[in-house]
Amino acid sequence: MSSIRVLLVDSERLVAEGFRKLLEGFSEFSVVSVARDGMSALQEVRRERPHVVVMGLCPAGSDGAQVARAIRRDFQHVRIVVLATNQQPVYMREAFAAGANAYLSRNIGADELRDTLLTVHREGAALSTVAAGQVLELLSGRPADGGSPLSQLTERERQILFLVADEQATHRIAKRLGISPKTVRNYLSRIYAKLGTQNRVQTALYAKRSLDPQPVAEP
Repeated sequence: MSSIRVLLVDSERLVAEGFRKLLEGFSEFSVVSVARDGMSALQEVRRERPHVVVMGLCPAGSDGAQVARAIRRDFQHVRIVVLATNQQPVYMREAFAAGANAYLSRNIGADELRDTLLTVHREGAALSTVAAGQVLELLSGRPADGGSPLSQLTERERQILFLVADEQATHRIAKRLGISPKTVRNYLSRIYAKLGTQNRVQTALYAKRSLDPQPVAEP
């Protein structure tokens, strides 16, 4: 299996090199580049085409949320993991609103970091209990009935949304519905567009808050 390509973004050289050595100690990852600031990060994303970008909240000379939005706008397939010292809710909400797929503490252990990056790469998101609460709050203003965006979903899209809310992995959804994982991902892209969510985390939390549990029939 080819390694997961990671771009590190951190203005502190010692910190960045420490994370590089840490990640390259795992066989699953390959650190393709280290960027010191937001502008360099965007250039490196274009040049190296990483699978995952691990970045701080405030890359030198730029705003982390702006960098995340730029990556999300131009490179939708790239996973964004924010690694930050500050765990205040306002910063978590800002990161997720900008399109982050995970928000982690810099005090995270090596094995937990590895597991989280693998989950983000494979499933599109990883969320701690604390961060989940912030995303729910971020989405709390959305209407849940009546003129809800849910009314725009097709029956198949609603089936997939129920399974996403049940934290089913993409390949399990595909097997259960008798379709390919690629088809599931295509449906998810349409669901994101209709609900106005930016990633699987926001979509799952929206669904858990808005949907009544319903069984999904086997194919």
